[in-house]
Amino acid sequence: MRRAIVAGACCLAVLFALLPGCRRDREARPAGRVRVARVGDRALTEAEFRRFVVARGLDPAEVDPAALDRLWEEFLAEVLLARAAEREGIVPPESEIGHFREFMADVAPGIDPADGEREARRMLLARLYVERVLAPRVEVTPEEVEAALPARKRSRGRHYVVFRQIRLEDEKAAREAWHRVVRKKEPFDEVAREVSTAPDRGGLQQRDVDLLPPKVADVLARLPVGGVSRPVAFDGAYYLFELEARNRDPDPDRARERREIEDRLFREKLEHLVQETVRSLAREEGIRPPRLAEGDEEER
Repeated sequence: MRRAIVAGACCLAVLFALLPGCRRDREARPAGRVRVARVGDRALTEAEFRRFVVARGLDPAEVDPAALDRLWEEFLAEVLLARAAEREGIVPPESEIGHFREFMADVAPGIDPADGEREARRMLLARLYVERVLAPRVEVTPEEVEAALPARKRSRGRHYVVFRQIRLEDEKAAREAWHRVVRKKEPFDEVAREVSTAPDRGGLQQRDVDLLPPKVADVLARLPVGGVSRPVAFDGAYYLFELEARNRDPDPDRARERREIEDRLFREKLEHLVQETVRSLAREEGIRPPRLAEGDEEER
């Protein structure tokens, strides 16, 4: 199920991404790319293309010519994928067709029902082809995930500590504060609010152990939960620490991080496969391949 969700997201990223620079501006590149107007017996009309653009939340009148050219290439790719899905015998669930049909009616009020049906099927078939035919071909190995996993600094296995502190300017005052907390059993936070010169005034803090000064980290590492340190000379003052909690790494085996990397690699591979497949489908249809990526050369 998770892989299907990732595949669906990738399909949207490849086919439906809104391009930067879509609005008109003085630096818009001039149009001029020759558009493919027919795929087999399927005519690609300007009206259908405009609805394709509107369905992506754009006003065709506000999109610069260069971006419209690129969107036409994505429109062509979607048509090719949908036709390939039909040849594979993919039948969209009627419930999903209804959802896409309602979507088209919302974004293009007054659309002819037959056009709305056909365009809903085009969008859904293209997505299903990516999910059902292309996504299963993509494999991300554990070795690839491991190679992409960034190195992590070795630690004590206790990445976060929750503590309070009292800061005092001289050792005698620090010893007196320690006596009140440890011997007289006065609450640490109350003593801190009364005598601490630190801005936190004894408030709870949670810190990454690796980011604490080494001397402070060592003191907190030795304290039991609930323990109070003796005065510690540090940075021109004296500190008392009370350890409230020690939070261990919530993901010591980095399982979540590995899943995120696996999903990223999967998306990258699937995007590449979609682009390669679209080029191949175009050649089978006897037309030039859509230009979906920078550097794609137009074939004649």
